[in-house]
Amino acid sequence: MAVKLSTNRLMGSYAPVLGLVVVTAVMVLGHAGGLLNYAFPIMAAGLAFFLFRVRQNIYVAFVWWIWLFSPLVRRLADFQSGYHVVSPVMLSPLLVTLVAAIPLLRRPRFILRREYLPFLFIFFVYIDALIVGAVENGFGPALFDFANSTLPLAFGLFLMNDPKRFQENRESLIFAIVLGLLLISLYGLYQFYHMPPWDAFWLQSSKFGSAGSGLAEQTRLFGTLNSPGPYAMVLMASLVFVLVVRGSLKFLAAGFGFPAFGLSLVRSDWGGWVLAAVFVALCIGGKTRLRMILFGFVAVLIAYPLVMVGPVADQLSKRLATFNNIQHDNSYQARQHLYETFTSEAFSQPIGNGFGSNGQGTKLSATGASGAPDSGVLQVPYEYGWVFGGIFTWAVLMTCLRVFSRAIKTSDAISIAGAAVFLVMVLENLAAPMFGNVNGMATWAAFAIAVGPYIAPAAIKSGWRKDAGSGTASARGLAHGN
Repeated sequence: MAVKLSTNRLMGSYAPVLGLVVVTAVMVLGHAGGLLNYAFPIMAAGLAFFLFRVRQNIYVAFVWWIWLFSPLVRRLADFQSGYHVVSPVMLSPLLVTLVAAIPLLRRPRFILRREYLPFLFIFFVYIDALIVGAVENGFGPALFDFANSTLPLAFGLFLMNDPKRFQENRESLIFAIVLGLLLISLYGLYQFYHMPPWDAFWLQSSKFGSAGSGLAEQTRLFGTLNSPGPYAMVLMASLVFVLVVRGSLKFLAAGFGFPAFGLSLVRSDWGGWVLAAVFVALCIGGKTRLRMILFGFVAVLIAYPLVMVGPVADQLSKRLATFNNIQHDNSYQARQHLYETFTSEAFSQPIGNGFGSNGQGTKLSATGASGAPDSGVLQVPYEYGWVFGGIFTWAVLMTCLRVFSRAIKTSDAISIAGAAVFLVMVLENLAAPMFGNVNGMATWAAFAIAVGPYIAPAAIKSGWRKDAGSGTASARGLAHGN
């Protein structure tokens, strides 16, 4: 698959998205941050619904970009209007993704098909966590975390269950991933060398000390995201996909992406990318493997000047040195202490504490405190309990088996890359939650990319979407405008 950036593509198919960018920029330059807080989610949701109806492949790309750039819009708005613990801008990703649930809600019986059995159990677990969380933590926090967990999964199911548009939707999503990689990497490197005042203001106001001092060349990159962890995760997943796509854009994206990835200083994602790259290399054919090697050589040539001299090299060398002395690393010690002290509490309740007891949902609660640690393997029993947590774990393992079995049988390089990302994300859940928020979007989008080519044809044969081609002729024509 070739990924190319052309003026005709941007000014044609993606013109509505560029329109939102221009309006947002005008509001920022006009110091209308207070208005932007409320206008941006409304504009984004309206544009998402429009694109879904007439240019569905562009809608798919738009959803991914909104997840990547909404945190930056939030910081720009807060810089002008004051820091908001709960920002209306951060509703934008949920609102635009909610549109993808429309066809699923119209035909909910699809979930009863045998291949979707694991997802049926996951939804049951989420509904139980919503009920328990609403009782224990309040309806608002529980609903917010429920949406952050359910909507990324719904987006992945939407991709797989639109059989007549699956291929063009997948191509559009891959284009969005590669272009997004280039943009967030460029911003991240700018952030490292010239810390923008809105980013420094956000670090100070949110008291997010683990990202660094907020000074240029002394901060772990978080780019357009809100912390180094999600930023590194997006970069990791994107850098796996650039291994198998074609086109000149991939070289620019990787050349800037690898240095930004390194400066996030997230070692688990570094290791995850290596595992994913090895998995892809073992599964793909000889010619594609040769292209991967040549691509890696060119990417190194582009990235070399950025990573081998100056402050970038200093930061990377310090972080790499921790591998030789991991026992004395502060991050390692903190995580080790976490598992020693919290494991018994996480497994103490059979039904769990429900949504709203951990993570972002707690910001809507009266206390605003997070009760559980930033660990995916402990979050499952803490939120879902050891009964429903066991069901959730079984369902995820079943999806892993399906992804792995498809990956070793297919010759589709894009599907193999999707499988590699999904399997690595599940593995990284041992360190941080990977099934909600932007992490969840990457996880379930990768799953759809991996198995969609097999499930989508099955959906056609079963008649799940007999009306998939309905609509006006003009709408069908625009849907192919990628």
